[in-house]
Amino acid sequence: MKWIFPSLESEKIKEIQDILDLPTQIVNILLQRKIDKPRLIKDFLSLDLSMLHDPFLMKGMDVAVERIIKNIKKRKPIFILGDYDVDGTSATSLLFLGIKELGGMVIPFIPNREFDGHGISERSITKAIDSGADLFITCDCGINESSIIKKSKSLGLDFIITDHHIPGENVPEALTILNPKQKECGYPFKELSGSGVAFKLVSALDLKLNKSNFLIKKIIDIAALGTASDLVSLTGENRLIVHHGFEKIKSNSCIGIKTLIHATNIKNLDEINVSNFNFKIAPLINAAGRMNDANIIVDLLTTENPIKASQIGNRLIKENKKRQLIQAIALKEAFSIAALIDKETKLILLKNDGWHPGIIGIIAAKIKNKFKRPSIIITFDQDGNGNGSARSLEGFNIYEILTPLKDYFDSFGGHPFAAGFTIQKKNFALFKKDLLDHVTKTKFKIVEKNLILDGKLNLNDINHQFINTINYLAPFGPGNLKPRFALEKLSIIGNPKIIGNGSHLRFQVKQNQKVIDVVAFGLSESYRYLIQGKLIDIAGFPEINNWKGKKRFQFNAQAIRLSI
Repeated sequence: MKWIFPSLESEKIKEIQDILDLPTQIVNILLQRKIDKPRLIKDFLSLDLSMLHDPFLMKGMDVAVERIIKNIKKRKPIFILGDYDVDGTSATSLLFLGIKELGGMVIPFIPNREFDGHGISERSITKAIDSGADLFITCDCGINESSIIKKSKSLGLDFIITDHHIPGENVPEALTILNPKQKECGYPFKELSGSGVAFKLVSALDLKLNKSNFLIKKIIDIAALGTASDLVSLTGENRLIVHHGFEKIKSNSCIGIKTLIHATNIKNLDEINVSNFNFKIAPLINAAGRMNDANIIVDLLTTENPIKASQIGNRLIKENKKRQLIQAIALKEAFSIAALIDKETKLILLKNDGWHPGIIGIIAAKIKNKFKRPSIIITFDQDGNGNGSARSLEGFNIYEILTPLKDYFDSFGGHPFAAGFTIQKKNFALFKKDLLDHVTKTKFKIVEKNLILDGKLNLNDINHQFINTINYLAPFGPGNLKPRFALEKLSIIGNPKIIGNGSHLRFQVKQNQKVIDVVAFGLSESYRYLIQGKLIDIAGFPEINNWKGKKRFQFNAQAIRLSI
């Protein structure tokens, strides 16, 4: 892995600093991220809600709003179906709250991963009709479900699809579709999450009925939860939603999110960030969808009863512990099988009838990370119904690889780095053959990512002022990564420790009499560098570790090498 350092554009920096009073480090980081004009910089740093785009710029929004209002006025039930992950349950919850606030009758439903599979199922159609609904809205799904929507139109249901996944060739014959990625949609920001699209729909309804944007402030914390957890690009509107959502979470969040924060032992306001939401809160929410029933997440995010919220929180903790145990057993087995596959095989495909369908996405990701190859994991139930999950690397578009094989699938969707599908066991052998043949013939190159750094630091540079300056650029996540720096020619102090079941490192480094703690997640293989008695370089970012009320500086290392 190459470490790439930016060039210092002194003239451009001075030009911007003559207009905007900003530290040199900040300006240079923004320039490297192509935010290179005073107006763009002001917009990036201001994070004003007024910068949200008009929701009616989205193709199909007028039709969706008018149809929903029709049901609100007639007191006719509206059925909302969402995906079972964080984004899907968040989108369902905020759309439920928004329409309910406007006087609508809403029936939310999250399918069961094991019994219903992904997206619209026969059972969900039956539930909608039995409820008396004539309007069926999807959240974070539906864009590639043409067949079941076509089949169900004769049953008296109008469909509104709200989704953010890439549309396939056959667009569903829905009443209307809200998806900024669909053809001929002029919406300026294309990277909304499923929660983001639902958020824009609520905003449009509020503007139409109340001539205000009151509701977005009420639901923006839930929109932030879904957006932050879906790993979409934290630029543009996504960054606005997450910033303002986190601000609400810090001050006056809904009871459900407060419960999740309490359940994950997040105690300090500075711990309300994208990283903690992804690594602590998201797994807790996803455990419900993976192991049991994700409808309880909608109950949690929409309840105003603290006792009910607490009960659900306790249940989620138990479900997550159960998931962790099942996952550990399956992962050990998967690693053993994958290790036997020829290293020249470009893609790892594993099938197992005993793995829980709720954990195959995690297994696929772990296999991909460990063996540095794209992976597909499939599990079948006793009736031969299979669930598949795929994860990939830079340079290998798994969605494009699987698309020519979609006739083997009952349902299919995804993007370049991840995909999911359902498949019958009787089709597996032919699918496997065609897949491996297709992969063999496909020209691609797994790209080893360079480590793009924002500059070099000395240990003496790490102080409160520097960290506060960097935080001007938050919230951080995909598309707006936390600035990363290199510390060079460091001495190791004391005895480095391998922690976290052998995966992580903790040690201290020294430079010019200053000592700082270092934590290195997933870098236990670099332990060999730490025990040679030589100077090392580390790349990552400085942060403040708040442990038991004691704050101290530490460096979060993402790469380690011997000094040149």
